[in-house]
Amino acid sequence: MADKSAFDYVNEIWSIANYVRDVIRPADYNKLILPFAVLRRFECALEPTREAVSRRVAKGAWGDDDPMYCALSGHCFYNVTSFTLSNLGATKTCDALMAYINGFSANAREVLQRFEMRQTCEKLDEKGMLYEVCTRFADFDLGPDAVSDRMMTDIYEHLIQKYGEEISQDAEDFMTPKDVARLATALLFANEDTLLNADDGAIRSLYDGSCGTCGFICDALDQLDEWHEKGHFKSPTKIVPYGQELEDATWAMGKAALMLRNIAGGSDDVLDQMTDLSAGIMRGDTLDDDKFAGRTFHYQLTNPPYGKEWRKEQPGVFDEMKNGFGGRFGAGKPDIDDGSMLFMQNVAAKMAPVGEGGGKAAIVLSGSPLFNGDAGSGPSSIRRWLFSEDLVDCIVKLPTEIFFRTGIATYIWVLNNHKPDNRKGYVQLIDASEEKTPLRKTQGNKRYEVSEDQAAWIVRTYVDGHDHGKSAMVPVEDFMFRKVTTQRPLHIFIEPKGSSVDELFSLNAPMRKLTESSRDVLSAWAEKNEGKSLEYSDVVSSVEDIHKKIEKPKPSKADLVAALVKVFGRRDPSAEPAIDAKGNPVFDPELKDSENVPIGMDIDEYMASEVLPYAPDAVVDGSVVDEPKLDKKTGLTSNPLGDGEVGIVGTSISFNRYFYRYEKPREPEAIAKEILELEDGLSEFMRGFLS
Repeated sequence: MADKSAFDYVNEIWSIANYVRDVIRPADYNKLILPFAVLRRFECALEPTREAVSRRVAKGAWGDDDPMYCALSGHCFYNVTSFTLSNLGATKTCDALMAYINGFSANAREVLQRFEMRQTCEKLDEKGMLYEVCTRFADFDLGPDAVSDRMMTDIYEHLIQKYGEEISQDAEDFMTPKDVARLATALLFANEDTLLNADDGAIRSLYDGSCGTCGFICDALDQLDEWHEKGHFKSPTKIVPYGQELEDATWAMGKAALMLRNIAGGSDDVLDQMTDLSAGIMRGDTLDDDKFAGRTFHYQLTNPPYGKEWRKEQPGVFDEMKNGFGGRFGAGKPDIDDGSMLFMQNVAAKMAPVGEGGGKAAIVLSGSPLFNGDAGSGPSSIRRWLFSEDLVDCIVKLPTEIFFRTGIATYIWVLNNHKPDNRKGYVQLIDASEEKTPLRKTQGNKRYEVSEDQAAWIVRTYVDGHDHGKSAMVPVEDFMFRKVTTQRPLHIFIEPKGSSVDELFSLNAPMRKLTESSRDVLSAWAEKNEGKSLEYSDVVSSVEDIHKKIEKPKPSKADLVAALVKVFGRRDPSAEPAIDAKGNPVFDPELKDSENVPIGMDIDEYMASEVLPYAPDAVVDGSVVDEPKLDKKTGLTSNPLGDGEVGIVGTSISFNRYFYRYEKPREPEAIAKEILELEDGLSEFMRGFLS
């Protein structure tokens, strides 16, 4: 056996991939490398108790699926065969391997079968390679004491980094690095004194709606164990994990990781050892197949896929949206190509009620949920609902280039439905974009990590509620505004020209349907008034007569006026403001505009200070109001929190507004001098090169 401290698990395991590459496609590596790693890990964990289980099996007192075997195995799973990867035999290896797998308890068997490894193993067996693969894996010590959950996750991450697109387009969305997971966990449990300090054996739930390999959950459990060990607790709070994952292989990896743990960390309690912590890890699509309908949780940690299209889930999501706030997605419908705000609504819906201790969540997201969507849109309405419920506690801007598969800016949102009084109505923004340490070796797109000291600074800043150069406590109203529509009168002269009259008859369907006789009426009017500059009111009067003369089918009077203005109109501020036949002002569509009025500010005051000094004739369009709207086609209600007031409420969160620092441009003379020096240096280099 290789020395554990020096053994390179990832490369040694991946040397097996090189061995089988002529038989197994890279797209199928997840059906070989991952299940064998998990199988060997199970095998190593069971090794100390294998003889005890075998003796009990030999007596034949219990059935193969009797959970009492767990008391002997010391885990929530077991195996009733005499097989190991080292004794399957060089002939009929695949049959022996399948018998070995079928000898596991139902929970472990389901995990191993989910990898769909049989066909892959049959191919290797035909080529006489399966026995070699089994014996190579048998030489690896992958037991929980030798290889941590995080190290096992590294194997999967290595697979995704090299073959993610071939294996699954969704598999690479986006595995949470350990430093980010630990930071999010620390933020989640910051200020949670009951959880961290209780010594009464209380039980709390932890949920991840896009749990992947359960790396987030395992890192969180590890971190909690570390904290509890420091406190020397006899019966610390126990965390029961729950999660849901769509991808089969990813789900199986996560399920396996939790099967090797017990509910009380290092407890020697037999009942705890038999408890299957993976029982709450479900397979399925969280968006349209919620396995925890009606359930809520004390804590949540999740890193949902960025920019995930949810077209496939749309029918199920729409059905739930029709329930309004009785379902998970009542606040709004995000763009079809980015479902991250659906996951955010799922998190909010699954927070334990305050009467049950309340819920708290840490979510890792891209930048788009901060600001995407116009006023009244789905994303804006979702933020509005989060603000109205006062759920957003803190948002931390992370450094770029800290994820394996993307270098984009990412953020940790901390949601909390039981904020302390001094934080109610506020959102803390923390700019931690410079809190990063370069890695010695780049890992995919990951060039930096958040060190323990840097993470500690971020958490202290959050706990203390600091308001300094890199942190701001912002009232939620600062992120909200009313998008008010403004209009300005139409100032226009209408100057008919016979040469342009044919343009009238191609503008729209009503004008195209005019008969020849009707067209002659309009042509005669244009020729009669050619050379004149008519006011808008003159055209309105003329249309009264024209409308009587033309034949059916005929456009409405309003359509006729609009056509004449469009073809013959010339905007001129000296013209009288246009009014229609009823004496109402006519607005210029080209001057239609909007203003974002801060929530709480009087609209008239805003207009007086920000608009009227530059456009004295501008008025607020009172017909544009903030109200819910029912889409008859889909049956969905948009802008559900509409209050009926003038101006549509919008929301947006801008870090630059609070943390932007102006840097004075360099002096032009200094830049010019530098360019000349570079040119001189280049010329000298070229002379030396050519001489």
